[in-house]
Amino acid sequence: MSDLAIDNLRRPTPHTGLKPHPDEWVLGHVLRSQAAARPDAVFLSDVTGQTLTYAQTLTGAERVAAGLRASGVRHGDRVLLLMQNSAEFVLTWFAVNLLGAVEVPVNVSNRGHSLVHPVNLCRAKVAVVDAALMARLEEVADDLRSLETVIVHGQFSAPTRWTSIDFADIAAAPRLAEVVPVTHSDLACIMYTSGTTGPAKGVLAPHGLAYLLGRQVADRLALTGDDTYYVCLPLFHSNAQWAQVYASLIAGAHVHLANRFSASAWLNDIRTSGATVSSLLGVMTEFLDAQPPQVSDAEHSLRRVLAIPMPARLARTFPQRYGFDCVEAYGMTEISLVLWRPDGDSVRAGSSGKPYGDMFEIALLDPDTDQPVRRGAVGEIAVRPRHPWTIAAGYDGMPEVTAEAFRNLWFHTGDAARVDDDGYYYFVDRIRDRIRRRGENISSFEIELAVGSHPAVIECAAVGVPADEGEDDIKVVVVTNQRVTAQELVDHCRAHLPYFAVPRYVEFAPELPKTPSGKITKAEIRKRGVTGAEWDRIGAGIHIGRES
Repeated sequence: MSDLAIDNLRRPTPHTGLKPHPDEWVLGHVLRSQAAARPDAVFLSDVTGQTLTYAQTLTGAERVAAGLRASGVRHGDRVLLLMQNSAEFVLTWFAVNLLGAVEVPVNVSNRGHSLVHPVNLCRAKVAVVDAALMARLEEVADDLRSLETVIVHGQFSAPTRWTSIDFADIAAAPRLAEVVPVTHSDLACIMYTSGTTGPAKGVLAPHGLAYLLGRQVADRLALTGDDTYYVCLPLFHSNAQWAQVYASLIAGAHVHLANRFSASAWLNDIRTSGATVSSLLGVMTEFLDAQPPQVSDAEHSLRRVLAIPMPARLARTFPQRYGFDCVEAYGMTEISLVLWRPDGDSVRAGSSGKPYGDMFEIALLDPDTDQPVRRGAVGEIAVRPRHPWTIAAGYDGMPEVTAEAFRNLWFHTGDAARVDDDGYYYFVDRIRDRIRRRGENISSFEIELAVGSHPAVIECAAVGVPADEGEDDIKVVVVTNQRVTAQELVDHCRAHLPYFAVPRYVEFAPELPKTPSGKITKAEIRKRGVTGAEWDRIGAGIHIGRES
């Protein structure tokens, strides 16, 4: 680890009592305050070499805001963003919020129905689109009901279906002259979550929620104006937007924006950007751990990484290898990050930490009765805020789904967890992914950890498939990078799992079905059931009992 990284680790995490302020917990207020306080400090840089100071960022956002207003955008209007990571994306997002309008970022991998669904659901009349993605809109033009104006970023042929405007013209408008009143209760964004069991849901996020997530990360990572946050996650996700870019804005830090995550290029990008903080989400940690070890792995300026989640098997070895502190947390778009590992606490493998400050009440509830479970038992994580406008206001155009998730004065996460005697929470599984076998509730997550720990496995998914007497048999679908037999995987599982959790069926596949945002669609695997293409442990004569 470099001397800079060591010095940075010594900086204490500030402890700040948080209480929402209606006028200050909004992006426009934060942007204007920082531009006044540090006008010449660099806020944003990207891989093209483009840089924007805080003052230039405010000026650019105000110009785009004026251009959007001239295009008819007003307070409360929804503005669709179909854009890759870029400075123009950030300026457009900021501009929309300066107007009191609602930003609706859409996954750039969406096409066909997966694109029609969010566009029609949010009822946006105006869209800002990268020229390279215009063909996606043209393909589904007949199905888009509300879209009227398309602002195109980059070289393009004018679309025939809608009024078209060059983004360069929008960005050249005179600066917005007035400050539009916006409060923390106003809607800031509709952020779409992955539709792993059905259509993607549009999370109605007020300014208070977006600010809180940014503020949490700024506090917990001890961000200051000396930091550079390396952002490689897509800006159409809340993690990149609020937990990284917005957090940096709140702290007066510098954002280095990359196009995408690459495990092989990540460490070199960290070095060349001079990054001091970054974030890892989902399997990114696993992919980095799978890179060939180098003696120079810890030679960089990175001091802290927000890792969601940190796999239990890597909780100690991964930070040691790369030479930075890993901060673990738990949350989701609807509720920000509600669990954190406290500073100074020793690593507890598999734990997401403890409740964050006094912002939320957290309970573990029986998913069938909504009653609290006993200490040590597994229950569904339920959350409610102690301050208004700090969690989602529901799901756009989905009243039944909203009522189900927000029932009985709690937001129900759908995640099963347990809590130990010291108040640390441990994720167990998604409620809908749990498997029932031999009277036991089995975590598909634990099965996947066991299978995934085999060196030949790149990724896997475990699901329950119907068995006799209303129970489940366990099936795993596996993607490998070297030769391994199904029986070898089962033998590996026998060494790491209780007898009742060892899979019966093993299927090898070139890839797993996923949503456009990269989440595995287990519902599709469950729906396929047993196809006959699997290796069957019972069929091979291998029976595993309690004594095995």
